[in-house]
Amino acid sequence: MPKKTKLSEQTADRLYEMIADEHRYLPGSKLPNENELSEELQVSRTTLREAISFLVAQGVLEIQRGKGTFVAAQLPTAGLDLTALAGMRSRGRARDLFEMRLIFEPATAALACQRATDEELEQIRKKAEKVELEARIGGDWPLADQEFHLAIMRASHNEYMRRLYPIINGAVNEILQISHNRQSMQETALADNRMILDFLLRRDEAGARYAMSIHMKHLVHLLKE
Repeated sequence: MPKKTKLSEQTADRLYEMIADEHRYLPGSKLPNENELSEELQVSRTTLREAISFLVAQGVLEIQRGKGTFVAAQLPTAGLDLTALAGMRSRGRARDLFEMRLIFEPATAALACQRATDEELEQIRKKAEKVELEARIGGDWPLADQEFHLAIMRASHNEYMRRLYPIINGAVNEILQISHNRQSMQETALADNRMILDFLLRRDEAGARYAMSIHMKHLVHLLKE
């Protein structure tokens, strides 16, 4: 089981997610008042204050006397910055990216089988359904697919893996834009996602690891064509 963390730390992590990953609160913007935010996060005001203090110390938030709490105009730079990959319009570089995902995402899927709550597994299932829907209506299925994989990352309860995935999303988007096999990638993603989801819902660690590994190998193969 994952190491227990204080509720204030979990709250700080969730608030950081809302800022950095979901862009609910943009740099320089003011957070809702204490009552609203504590209700949204379903924590006490004391816990919220501790979480805010932690993020202030990290340079993510700023408290302006008499005005309130604001997101920093410039968020701290992550220790590992892979966003430069987004500008590398090269199939070779694209293969490098998916090979890197091949290293850690199968392990993440296995961890999710161990650690995911029932609610998290239900969220993963809903994300998989969204990918199917977007593909069917000609919508933004790559974005929905990234949200599916991010939900698996979150369910692994591994902080480094979870923070790594959003960083590489820009690179994944760029690759899909230049790929001439976009339709094949869609068909592969849909079929593979069904397989991955089936193992996750059964909490089959070996199966989920294998399914995710096969998915990444399929994508690497498509990029070679």
